[in-house]
Amino acid sequence: MNRKNLLVTLSVALNVGLVVYLVFGGPDTVINLPAAYGQNRAVAGGGIVATTAEVSSTRQAIYIVDNREKRMNVYAFPSGRGGLQVVGAVDLRSEKAFGAGLAGDVIMVPGRISSTNEVVYVIDPVGRKLIVYGSKGKGIEVLDARDLGKDFTAP
Repeated sequence: MNRKNLLVTLSVALNVGLVVYLVFGGPDTVINLPAAYGQNRAVAGGGIVATTAEVSSTRQAIYIVDNREKRMNVYAFPSGRGGLQVVGAVDLRSEKAFGAGLAGDVIMVPGRISSTNEVVYVIDPVGRKLIVYGSKGKGIEVLDARDLGKDFTAP
């Protein structure tokens, strides 16, 4: 065999060995993957976008945007007894960071900014704006806002 064939054969053998080790590794083999966060998009005709994030160390909430009405409601179960409640509501058109320029459908992505604080990033891809929402006290508040048009403009 020439050198090229030998290197290809050794590379394939090494990769097969690694796959076998990962699949059939001993009881000490543990693979921990981080939580997967993804972009949530509206379904055609529905106009609704939803994602979840923690609003306290013991509660998760669902953030729902109605893209037709440009409103976001945040729902969670109360810490005591009771059914699902609105813990925050935002008119995205009146939001200072979006203003009247909220032109298209928004997309949302959940994220964690510390071990105890999760946020929801709301992006207006048409208006090129980003607002970060999180829970403070008992409500949902704007934590930060960015003009993506300025951020992506060359200096």
